[in-house]
Formats: sequence, structure tokens, C-alpha cells
Amino acid sequence: MATPKVQIDNVQLLKKMKRLEEVTGKEITGTMRRGARLLAVNLAYSAPPYGKDIAARKLGEKAVQNDILSVMRPMEKINLPFKTNLEPFKKTVQRIVTNNKALRKDLLSSIKNFDIAKFTSLLRHVSGFSSLNVLSEPSSELHRRTRNDAGRVRKGWRGRDIVFKSGYLEEYIKKKQQMVGFTKAAWASCAISVKADISDALSGIPTWVKRHASKVPHNVMDASSATAPKITLTNKLPWADKALRPADHNEAIRISREKFVTSMDMEIRFALKKAAEQTA
Repeated sequence: MATPKVQIDNVQLLKKMKRLEEVTGKEITGTMRRGARLLAVNLAYSAPPYGKDIAARKLGEKAVQNDILSVMRPMEKINLPFKTNLEPFKKTVQRIVTNNKALRKDLLSSIKNFDIAKFTSLLRHVSGFSSLNVLSEPSSELHRRTRNDAGRVRKGWRGRDIVFKSGYLEEYIKKKQQMVGFTKAAWASCAISVKADISDALSGIPTWVKRHASKVPHNVMDASSATAPKITLTNKLPWADKALRPADHNEAIRISREKFVTSMDMEIRFALKKAAEQTA
């Protein structure tokens, strides 16, 4: 699996950087680090869920909720932050098992008494439900097994296991929603590690992403003082290359490159203006 790496180094940039050094008499190191930090911030913005506002965070939390509910279904009603049409399985039993009143009564009784063994046995006699799995509590292994390389439940997944202790499923969803922003955080960590000479390396990064910044694997290789200077940022999360769409990845680089060049142009103009004033 490829690891996303980003380098700010091409022929045009090298020419511009050389010009900056000639005009200002300063090494390009500081400007490159500021540009690399800005790139890391832009990549964090582009990583899912796209954006940095509360709406982006909620979009991620909703995706987590819906993903989990596509593989696990609560027995009883649970409190969810986002509306869903999925009804608790107890309601399905009440709605579907109507002809056999004795079976319906026994099913509801086993739910009330938390008798998983009896409920599972009775379920084998309900048409269409005989092959359903019943779990005592949420299965992180099931959730992991149904996800693709990008961390989302695979499209076309069929079948939901029933979680008997529904409150545990509610807690599991909330716990996983706390992970929203994790993919963004690896780029945020790069913004810190690049050590740009600014007061706040995480300026532009929202709190719900910053909370993970110390926990995510990343790497920054700084060769900004080399003859052919470059800085390489690496998001080392195993799903990082699948999570960020190529178009968003390229757009983040384009924006950062433009701002990097603009920053160098401003420094060059300022230095030339200052030199002209001193010789006037």
C-alpha cells in the first residue's frame, strides 16, 4: 500500500528559490518550511471529512454512525445524533411476527429477559430471519472485517448482526465518532514537525483534529538546506493513500505551491524595494 508523500521541488520552484537567495542574501530554508507547513494544513483540510468547520466534523460523525449501523443493528431503540430510518429489531419483531402470537410473545419475552440463547433459538422459526446472527454486544472485529482500505464499510455489504445489549452499541458508535479527524491529524502533525518559524504551527487546524495530533504516525524529512532543497511530508496511516482522493490531493498541492511562490515573490519585492531605498 503506497504511503502518501508530498515534495515541494521542481525546476521552476528551484529557480524562484535561487532568485530569493540572491536578492535577500538569506537561505531558502525558512521560506521552504513555511511553505511545507502550509501544504500540510491544506492536506489536512482536504482529507476526509472534507473541510474544517463543524459541518465537516458532523459529516464524518454521520458517516461513522451509518457505517456501523450497516453491519450492526440495535435490539432496542438507542439515542443517535443523526436521524436514521433503521428501526430497532424489537420493533421489527412486533411488526413482522403477527400471525404466530405465541412465537411473538416468546420472542418479546426473551428480549425483555435478555435471554440471548432462547431468542436466537426462536428466531430460527421466523421466515427471513433464521440466518441472522445475534451478538451480546458490538463486535469491533466484525466492524473491522467489513471495512475497505479507506476505512469505510464496503459497498454492497449485506446483513446486519443484532446487538442484544443496545446501550453498548450506542456507546460504541460514540467512541468511534471520537476518532473523526484522525486522518487529517497526521497532516496536522507534519505541520508541527516541519518546524516553520511561525507562532502557531496548527493555525487553521480545528480543535477536533488537533486532539489527535500527538497520536498519529507521520514523518517529515527536511533537506531544505541541501543543494537541491526539498521537504517530504509523509502521512503514515495505512489507509491514508485511499482516504484522500487524487483530485483533492493535487488541489491541495496546487494551492500551496501558488501561495509558496506568492510568498517568495513578496519577499523578493520587499528586498528589492529596500535595496532601492538605501541606494537612493
